[in-house]
Amino acid sequence: MAEPEEGGAVRVAGNGRSHPPTTQPERPLTRRRNVPRGRAVVGGFLVAAAAVLTFAAYTSATARPRQMYVIAARSIAPGARLTPADLALVALDLPDSGVRSQVFNAIAPLIGASVLAPMAPGALIEASAVVGRAGAPGTREVSIELDRSRAVAGTLKPGEYVDILGTFGTGAGAYTSVLVSHVEVITISNVSGALGDTRTQLITFAAATETDAEAIAHANIAAQATLVRASDTPSASKSPAPTYRAPGVASSGGA
Repeated sequence: MAEPEEGGAVRVAGNGRSHPPTTQPERPLTRRRNVPRGRAVVGGFLVAAAAVLTFAAYTSATARPRQMYVIAARSIAPGARLTPADLALVALDLPDSGVRSQVFNAIAPLIGASVLAPMAPGALIEASAVVGRAGAPGTREVSIELDRSRAVAGTLKPGEYVDILGTFGTGAGAYTSVLVSHVEVITISNVSGALGDTRTQLITFAAATETDAEAIAHANIAAQATLVRASDTPSASKSPAPTYRAPGVASSGGA
C-alpha cells in the first residue's frame, strides 16, 4: 500500500520507487444553454402575431376617417331642389366599394338636383334618391334629336337660349310656327349613327311651362323642328309668337 511521504512523494511498497503526485488540469465551469424547442418557437411567433393584430385593430379603431361624404343637413321633402343649405360633409369609413359608388364626396354636383324620396337629417345622399337638374327651379326638362343643320350648324352651347320653330306639312301646304321662344339649352350630346356619323345631336331644353314642354315634344313628333339662336335677353311678353305661314295657306291650318 502506498503511503505519502514528506514533500509530497509517494512510496510504493515493494519496489522502492517514489512517484510525484498526479494532478488533473482544472476545467472552467460553463453553463449549458437550453435551446428552445419547436413548440416554444411556434408559441413565440403566435404571441408576437397576436400583439401585432391587437395593435393594428386598436390603430384602426382610433384612427379618424379620411374620406368625406355628403349627407342631408336637414329634413328634405320629395320634389325639393337641393341647395347648399340642405347638404353637409362628414368623414366616414365606407369599406364597401359598392356603397361608395352610390354616394357623393362633394356638394357641388348635387346643387339643383331634385329629391325623389324623403331624406332625414344625417342620411347619406345616394344617387338613386336624386335626379340631376340643370334648369332653373320650376322648369321642365325635355330633349329632342336634331340634325346639326337645323341646330345652328351645331354651334350651340349649354346655357344659350333659342327659339324653337316647327314646320308642319309638306309641299305648298307646309307652314312654320314659332312654338317656344327664348328657351334655355341645358345639355348637348352627339348621337353616333352609322359608320360613326355624329351629325345628329341630342339637345335638352329647360321649358319654362308645361305648355312649352308640350310644344317642344309636339315639334319632335309631328313637325320638323329648327332652332334659332335667340337674343341675349328674353322678350318682356311671354305671349305666343305670331305664326309664320307660307303664301296661300288658310289661317285655319296650324299645329
